[in-house]
Amino acid sequence: MMKKAVFCMFMMSINFMALSQEKSIVGKIQDENFNPLPGALIQLEPSGKNIISDKEGNFRFKNTGDILAPRIIVSFLGYTTMDTLIGAVDDAVYLELQLQKRSLDLQEVIVTAQENRAGLGTSSTIERSAIEHVQPNSLRDVLQLIPGQLAINPSLSSPQQILLRQVPTDASSNAVAQMGTALIMDGSPVSNDANMQFNVNILNSGPNTSPPFQSVSGQGFDLRQIPADQIESVEVLRGIPSARHGNFTNGAIIVNTRVGAFDPNVRIRANPTILQASAGSGFSFHQDRHAVSFDLDFADATPDPRDVLNHFTRLTGNVANRMVFPAAALTITNRLGINRNIATRRKDADNDPSQRSWESKDASFRFNSNLRWQPEEFIFDVMEANITAQYSQQRSYFNEFITTNVGPRPIFMIDTTAAVPYGTARYYNQTSVEGNPLNIYGRLEGSKSISLWGNSHRLLTGMEYRLDANHGAGRQFDLVTPPRQNYNAGDRPRKFDNIPTLNQLSLYAEDRFTFQISSLPWHWQLGMRYDHAFLSGPEQRKVSADLLPRINTAIDVLPFLSVRAGYGITSKVPALRFLSPGPRFIDLINFNYYAPDPAERLLIVTTRRIDIDTRSLSPFKSEKIELGIEGSVGKTNYVITYFKEATRGGPSLIREPYLAARGLYDVLSSPAGMPPTLTAQPARYDTLFTAYDRPVNNQDIINSGLEYMINLPEWKALRTSLNFSGSLIRTNGFVNGEQANPNFIFEHIQADHIPFYQAGQGYRTLQWNTSFRFIHRIPEAGLVISTLAQTVWVNRDRMTGFNPYPTALLNRKGEITRLSPEAAASPENELYWNRISDLLLLEEKRPPLWLFNLRVNKEFEKGRGFAFYVNNFFNNRPLYQNKRSNTYTQRNIDLFFGAEIFYQL
Repeated sequence: MMKKAVFCMFMMSINFMALSQEKSIVGKIQDENFNPLPGALIQLEPSGKNIISDKEGNFRFKNTGDILAPRIIVSFLGYTTMDTLIGAVDDAVYLELQLQKRSLDLQEVIVTAQENRAGLGTSSTIERSAIEHVQPNSLRDVLQLIPGQLAINPSLSSPQQILLRQVPTDASSNAVAQMGTALIMDGSPVSNDANMQFNVNILNSGPNTSPPFQSVSGQGFDLRQIPADQIESVEVLRGIPSARHGNFTNGAIIVNTRVGAFDPNVRIRANPTILQASAGSGFSFHQDRHAVSFDLDFADATPDPRDVLNHFTRLTGNVANRMVFPAAALTITNRLGINRNIATRRKDADNDPSQRSWESKDASFRFNSNLRWQPEEFIFDVMEANITAQYSQQRSYFNEFITTNVGPRPIFMIDTTAAVPYGTARYYNQTSVEGNPLNIYGRLEGSKSISLWGNSHRLLTGMEYRLDANHGAGRQFDLVTPPRQNYNAGDRPRKFDNIPTLNQLSLYAEDRFTFQISSLPWHWQLGMRYDHAFLSGPEQRKVSADLLPRINTAIDVLPFLSVRAGYGITSKVPALRFLSPGPRFIDLINFNYYAPDPAERLLIVTTRRIDIDTRSLSPFKSEKIELGIEGSVGKTNYVITYFKEATRGGPSLIREPYLAARGLYDVLSSPAGMPPTLTAQPARYDTLFTAYDRPVNNQDIINSGLEYMINLPEWKALRTSLNFSGSLIRTNGFVNGEQANPNFIFEHIQADHIPFYQAGQGYRTLQWNTSFRFIHRIPEAGLVISTLAQTVWVNRDRMTGFNPYPTALLNRKGEITRLSPEAAASPENELYWNRISDLLLLEEKRPPLWLFNLRVNKEFEKGRGFAFYVNNFFNNRPLYQNKRSNTYTQRNIDLFFGAEIFYQL
């Protein structure tokens, strides 16, 4: 299938000329005034070749006879993109292609995401004109155009992430899905695997609770760090990916930033919580064979205009350079990016007795180089190399006054029994986390287009290498004033120098081919990927070795109907946070005498160091199945896709019971002015139940549903077109392993056993939403108005798999007794039942919810104008009474508005 030309009306003439006996495609790129466009990027599909037009706008593809039904895609910064089918190349084909400058006075302006109807793998593309119409403050704002995504208000005050083909369930399942979503910028992934900015919870909260400061460690990348004004296009890959893409499960966000010559431009955006300014320019030289571009972005945000305590700033700069060497058939593109983000929470001296405050700083330096060689006589048509290095400095801290009991301040880092000093009952803690993540990526790839038995094949093979390391001061605090700790669980500083390096080596091969069945084209994409992950440095071991098959196929059964299907397996390696969680410590009191006279006090403590074994931790995988139809009826385009994705073994932290044996000492004498004299050996021993957090592969997520998008043609009388999209998604997230309930320890300190409970407990959600986008254009006035009417028809969730009865009991000797269902439910084990309110088992069925948003873009001259938007302009925020908590919540996003001024020289 051919993707229709978008964003512009263009003129094209195709003249079959006997230029030579060589089968080739020759052409010229011009603007609407027939002036040549040097530096335009012309891509030939399915071969993957591309060429930069010369100073006269000319280009030439040689030896194209083996390519069946080639497509030409032409792009140029500031101009609309052209995508057209050429047809069979028998001799030489000559093209004259005209691009129009991107402007609101065009007869057609696309302001929504467009489904890629290439027939293989479900993905959506958001071009520059649609990005501008959203008036986004970050990449996250752009992604709300994807089918099934709900509209959001722009925000930079907290980390921004996305769930692809998944409805929010519980925090652990959401974190696994976000971790399994890849961000690929300019051909190389942006890695978050070496992010170690987390806190050790020391049993004060759930094992997967976020740290006191802002962090996305163990999750996906923070999308608010990517400003949208530097983006030329975004592709969101949700289906079965090509074998070249790896180390993700849910999907991939593929971002292409701009490089090349373009007119200087400035944009200023303002809304009640964000002020943003951006500027950029690009120019060419050396007969338009070299180009340099610059981009700068600054944003300042607060969660609420009245909030003087919380603050976020972002400063981003990018320099890009593209060099074309026609004689060597070589193109080199280099990009250098610098990013700095600061999120702070200041002390509230008047209202917060604990004087809590925190700060997170993230400064990064990223260099990306892409080399593309297209030799005339070589085993491959295209050779491509991509090298990326990113170095970051992550600095976080949190402070608070802690009120507790007078207790021990042990400093031991190994198993030890000795006297320790007492700590005060109230003190001021300062904890810092300093990491220096280093991410290196390299890819070498070759592709070849051939014709076998009348069928067109594009062979692709390549290899990848990824390195993720972190060396920094780590998590540090004063042992005399440690973070809050309870239940015999201790805490110690930890440097990141002992963290191993995560290495991933991948090989992949793929064949994309087409053959005819009774004149019907049948497209196939068969790929295989091999991923090998291992640790080096302080810890050296193999993590995994996986074969990941990928299959996509599509057949045009009718001129207006194509049927496609796909199956594939994707995989994601756990982040270093899980592979190297660091040691845990248990501090047991052997003797405690807190005398009125400080000289007579004595406190003996035994420290047990627990080195967590993560050798069983493995990558989590997703098995994907897709079935879909797509096509056109007249000028109406449609895409409907059924999917089912089963992700198994997502990583999370569980609370593991720990049996701690300690010796208790007796007093031999109590001399005045001196500590007591104790027995040389413990007089008796006992065993305490305590716990620590360790990483496991225990999160399963099953997603299934429908995605749909329909683009109706413009109603000429009203100059209005309609885009209809949405999704019906069912998500079931649950735990796949039997787990103990260590919280039982803290509620029943004298109990003889700790209960275990069955696997399968989780949450099931169902959501059905539709989005109608009405796009009204007045080209003569340079005006585009879009209205979103979004409806959430179904929004349900409930707890699943809950069983209050234990499956086993752990005693103080470390023995586990399995329980039959009858024994577990017997009154003698009633103490170990997991009692929750019956209300928590009820299903929440929320009524339909409507949202209406308005966006307006107005140009006074090409590239100069203003825009504004209003979200939820009816301020529809109905109250809903939650059945489980019997509380009221206000649904829907807030009434929100913003404005933008843009100016291009």
